[in-house]
Amino acid sequence: MMKSQSAVRATPLSVQRFGRSFCPKCNDMLLAPAASEFVTESLIRHFWSCDTCSHEFQTSVKFPALSKRRRDKALS
Repeated sequence: MMKSQSAVRATPLSVQRFGRSFCPKCNDMLLAPAASEFVTESLIRHFWSCDTCSHEFQTSVKFPALSKRRRDKALS
């Protein structure tokens, strides 16, 4: 699916939520990941492909783990 060359970056949720994603090779702004993967309840991985230079890479977003009580409340 993706080229073997990748860069992994984990950023705080607040930065990911309000920041913009840029290609690490050509610095072009990226609007949305090509795909996303739910890894665990506290980790989402995004796969990116730059339309300008064709560079492919991935980023990860880490969420704080929810306590059992908060998780049960969120699901009800």
